[in-house]
Amino acid sequence: MFLDLVNAVALLLALCMLQAINVHLLHDRKMLKQIATGILFGVICVVGMMFPVTLAPGAIFDPRSVVLGMTALFGGSWATLIAAFIAGSYRLWLGGIGANVGLSVIILSSLLGLAFHYLHVKGWVRLGVIQFLIFGFIVHITSIVLFHLFLSATLKEVMHSVALPFLLIFTPATACFGMLLQYIENRFKTEAALHDSEARFARVIEGSDQGFWDWNLKTQELIVSPRFESMLGYQPGEMQKKPENWLQHVHPTDYSRAWESLDRHCKGLIPYHELAFRCRTKSGDWKWVLTRGKIVKWDADGSPLIMSGTHTDITERKAAEEALELASLVYQTSSEGMTVTDANATILAINPAFTETTGYSAEEVIGKNPRMLQSGHHGKEFYDAMWHALNTAGRWEGEIWNRRKNGELFPEWLRINTTYHEDGTVHRRVALFSDITKKKQLEELLWQQANIDLLTGLPNRRMLFDRLQQEMNKADRHQTLMALLFLDLDAFKDINDTLGHDVGDALLKEVSIRLTNCVRKIDTVARLGGDEFTILLSELSHVKNVERVAAKIMDTFAEPFQHGDELIYISASIGITLYPHDASKPEDLLKNADQAMYAAKYDGKNTFHYFTPSMQDAAQARRKLISDLRNALSNNQISVYYQPIFDLKTGRINKAEALVRWRHPARGMVSPAEFIPLAEETGLIIEIGDFVFREAVQHAKRLRLWYDPQFQISVNKSPAQFRKNEGMFAAWMAYMQEQGVAGDAIVIEITENLLMDNNVNTTKQLERYREAGLQISLDDFGTGYSSLSYLKKFDLDYLKIDQSFVRNLNSDTDDMALCEAIIVMAHKLGIQVVAEGVETELHLDLLSGAGCDFAQGYLFSRPIPEDEFSDFLKRAQPAA
Repeated sequence: MFLDLVNAVALLLALCMLQAINVHLLHDRKMLKQIATGILFGVICVVGMMFPVTLAPGAIFDPRSVVLGMTALFGGSWATLIAAFIAGSYRLWLGGIGANVGLSVIILSSLLGLAFHYLHVKGWVRLGVIQFLIFGFIVHITSIVLFHLFLSATLKEVMHSVALPFLLIFTPATACFGMLLQYIENRFKTEAALHDSEARFARVIEGSDQGFWDWNLKTQELIVSPRFESMLGYQPGEMQKKPENWLQHVHPTDYSRAWESLDRHCKGLIPYHELAFRCRTKSGDWKWVLTRGKIVKWDADGSPLIMSGTHTDITERKAAEEALELASLVYQTSSEGMTVTDANATILAINPAFTETTGYSAEEVIGKNPRMLQSGHHGKEFYDAMWHALNTAGRWEGEIWNRRKNGELFPEWLRINTTYHEDGTVHRRVALFSDITKKKQLEELLWQQANIDLLTGLPNRRMLFDRLQQEMNKADRHQTLMALLFLDLDAFKDINDTLGHDVGDALLKEVSIRLTNCVRKIDTVARLGGDEFTILLSELSHVKNVERVAAKIMDTFAEPFQHGDELIYISASIGITLYPHDASKPEDLLKNADQAMYAAKYDGKNTFHYFTPSMQDAAQARRKLISDLRNALSNNQISVYYQPIFDLKTGRINKAEALVRWRHPARGMVSPAEFIPLAEETGLIIEIGDFVFREAVQHAKRLRLWYDPQFQISVNKSPAQFRKNEGMFAAWMAYMQEQGVAGDAIVIEITENLLMDNNVNTTKQLERYREAGLQISLDDFGTGYSSLSYLKKFDLDYLKIDQSFVRNLNSDTDDMALCEAIIVMAHKLGIQVVAEGVETELHLDLLSGAGCDFAQGYLFSRPIPEDEFSDFLKRAQPAA
């Protein structure tokens, strides 16, 4: 029996050898090692049960308790589970009366081993000889107890005889087995640590990016590392490893310094050889190399024998040093001010540009906080936001106002960046700033030019659209009403052209002031150009608020404008559109207000008009009409009609007024009241007026030949013709001369607006017409700003009473009194009077009784074409 137990111990020693192999092969594969250990130990348990100490049939003793306990201690839970499963399965397969006890021993040994393993891992129990003996004793005494409890009485007596040998052999066997396994584990851990250490050292050498060399000064043998060669572009072993060959790679400029340093070190004059020099690579390029070396061995005579050292590629470092030198140069010569502070915002350094910009020297600011430059222009929120950005993102950039040493405030563009320590704490903050005073002034000028009307100082069209969009967004958010008023001065062109541009500009400035005074501070008054203004009314609760503002503007314009000693009267037409009712885009709102303004003009001016959807159709029709008007002359759609003027003293017709008519191919006859304003607005009146004049001259020529040698035709000439075509007079006079028509055949009809013109050029044109024999007639007298001074100043031949006074003429009406007064006044000034709009015999009788000279109206004839006019004259009276 004793020999059987010894055999079991031998089996354990064999297991140690196998485990050593297992650990060696699988030391770096933990899970696979546990599985292999479990299988190995399980198989050993099976082998042990195959050659057991047999107490009785079915009752055996073997070293499975030792094996499983050590499996748990050194193999871990997975190895224990696998080994216990294999051993338990085999023991159940063997069967016998001791099967249950055997299985219990397997489980008990495994659990006790896992328990000791847990205590060891926790650090509560260390593993040594004593501990292994205690563990072996516990495991096997417990096994004996299990045998005693579960075996039969016969087997118990047998057990009593083997218990002591069992304990004496398996307890120390457990300790020996544990020590052997521990030795194996420790050995391979040491080997693994050594392997790792060697690997780390190799990585350190490789990671240091240094080449190592070893030079035998006696034999001139030079040993170099692969990095030494690769640093210069060579493959390992490719370089000729001789000192003289190596020195051939040294830059000629650095060669003498290299030899000198080596010689001085070998003579003991310097403690070590250290030199930075340029070295030629395999490709012919040059790299900067830092070499460090030292004598490490001397011969018996005390002469240097072995010198060892390193080569380090410092090409990038040299480039960095050059970059630093360049940065220092930039720092000192930059036009931008620079400040370097520490983590506590204490100024450490400044550059000359800082002093030039702020006036502070380095001595005055170093050690101080940059807040000494604060201007007071920014609030706490500004600096809180700045520091939040610096503390979170490490940088801040923006515009800031600071104070110079002399107290002057100035704007600067400031950029602050942060550098950090390795632990993430702030190291330095670098600030760069530039004085942007001139830039701000230029930006302000450009902004003014882009957004402000230079004449009035009001927002221009661009800013208006910006404000419109902002106010539309605000109206959407707050569900409020917004209004846009489009204002156009009535007859401003006449004032501007007659009184001069300086007066017109002064008037526009005064208009802008009056408009601004009519609205709230939150509203916007803008000038679009010329005599066009807009008023943006925001945050309105009711449309009545808009009407109040419009009425206030009308009342303001009722007051005359003072220019020197002269009073200027001017009115305005206003178009009104509402948001969000009328449109959803700024450009549509402005278009709507413009259309509404034209409706106000059409209503008689000096009023305001709201936009209606029908105006959009009217505007489109207006644009179409202008387009058609441009082609009307070339398409022979324009013609001249004539309305006779009746001489109330002789009863004859020896005058007529030439009136332009347009027969549209689709619309038929277009009213002059509709297309004449468009012609004046677009400048087409010049071409149309020239056509009418030439037609009138030809007709006058024919009438003077067959009807009356003194026949006159009146031709209307608008102020636009006087303003826009000064060369017209010469062309007309040449045409009359060409046709052989005398000047007195034509009468030029002008309006009161032209008489308001103090323009020297206009006055000269009228004088030249009179000098050429043409007569001048003042049309629509009484409808404008009638002034006796104008009648006295200009040499007029005829004065035409406007039909608005004649239409309701009766013997006891105010119109009759006015007509009589006009006739008497004109006659006193030597001016003949023509009454327009005579439609009844009563009109004719009253005017004749008042002494009127001529009458014109539907009582005699409506305007008719030239051929019908000739027939009319033939019927009315014979030729003179």
